[in-house]
Amino acid sequence: MRKLRRFLCGRLFFCLAVALFALAGGIYLAVRLPRLLAPVALVERAFSFAAALTVLFYRGIPETKLAKFALLAFLPWVGAIAVLFFGGEAPSPLPVPPPAQGDLIERAAALSETLCGAGAVTAAPPVYFSDGRTFRNAFLADLARAKHRVYLEFYIVAEGKFWKEISALLREKAQSGTDVRLIIDGFGCALTLPRSFRRTLKAQGIKCAVFRPLRLARDAARRDHRKLALIDGVCYTGGINLADEYVAEKIRFGHWKDSAVRLEGDISAFYELFLRTWYMLRPSERLPAPPTFSAGKTRAAIFFDGAGRFERAFLRLFPLLAANAKRSLYLFTPYLSLPASLLEALETAALSGTDVRLMIPHIPDKRAVFFLTRAYARELQRRGVKVREYTDGFLHAKTAVVDGRYALVSSCNLDFRSLCSNAECGVLFEGADDAEADFLACWQRGCEVPKANVFSRFFGRVCMLFAPLV
Repeated sequence: MRKLRRFLCGRLFFCLAVALFALAGGIYLAVRLPRLLAPVALVERAFSFAAALTVLFYRGIPETKLAKFALLAFLPWVGAIAVLFFGGEAPSPLPVPPPAQGDLIERAAALSETLCGAGAVTAAPPVYFSDGRTFRNAFLADLARAKHRVYLEFYIVAEGKFWKEISALLREKAQSGTDVRLIIDGFGCALTLPRSFRRTLKAQGIKCAVFRPLRLARDAARRDHRKLALIDGVCYTGGINLADEYVAEKIRFGHWKDSAVRLEGDISAFYELFLRTWYMLRPSERLPAPPTFSAGKTRAAIFFDGAGRFERAFLRLFPLLAANAKRSLYLFTPYLSLPASLLEALETAALSGTDVRLMIPHIPDKRAVFFLTRAYARELQRRGVKVREYTDGFLHAKTAVVDGRYALVSSCNLDFRSLCSNAECGVLFEGADDAEADFLACWQRGCEVPKANVFSRFFGRVCMLFAPLV
């Protein structure tokens, strides 16, 4: 009942009510006012044509344009509203860097420097977490040791035992003078937090900002999908949100398989990213300067995407990983829908002799997205990529392992929304033994992708048509 009350009082319910009201109005006009159908149809065509022109002149990727044209053809009113209100700004021109030389870290660092302004960093050997239970202990221990800053940016924060443990530590740190800030996403937390959440944190001395609260606005579909924790000189990132199912405190779909990494060293680029996002949400607030940290010995490259369709770092990073993989490329992803450029990059790597493997969930959390994931998995299999499904529960990890030497742990799914739309972050680092062992253990326990029947083949193809919008 509490979730129902929260839903009825939230912005998501208001948006759904407006959509249903518009639908009911359209049905009423179609049934009760037939004489108005001709002018209404004329207005509909003009509205859709204006939206189509907007799509035509937008500098987006071709797949997104085609999906929007298909939506306009099938649902003119809904499609036009979606295009006009949930479109995006044109990408900004990017500088052309000098040719990069060296190994994968150096080439990735050059890409990061160009797209993100981050580049190469050095740190202590990263700690890889293969699930939320091991992550939980280390994360809470670092929170307890925090003295100066605790900056958290998470797509989902949910009430529960895990958040109670975190909030108790945050309250204690804020009262002792530590600068505690939290960024949450308006959509990701729409049904997981009460409306009084921000007031409660403010009373405890914790600063909280919401990334794009739910409302009808242009570009509202772009979300802050990052999972980022900055605790003094320590950084956590990966796929784990601050909710009970991620740390095995609540069971959903069996064992929740996820991954994260702990990085200690030169993480000032992540602090700059967090403060830049905070300033975007609170432009009137005076911000502290990003701290500086001492270097370590392990090389890494920091990657992140902005709030809009600008650099799209991960859309360019994954083809770089595929092109530089000499022996193997292993990938975890919970959701799969790939632009043509990445499909061709993985196909090229597989055809050139690289052992390209991909693991997806066997148990779905979203049925339509699951059909889409399997449709793309079968397409990759036809192109020479090996695909298996994780059977122990739900696979939510977003990890890539290259040649058993380099690992990328990030918040980025291998789908259009993460690659082309959402704000994401991650770290590519040397020393992938633990990540590779984790992947191979899951691979051994996985199963083959089942053959498609007539219905799943048809529905999968329909989902693929609208994949860039899902």
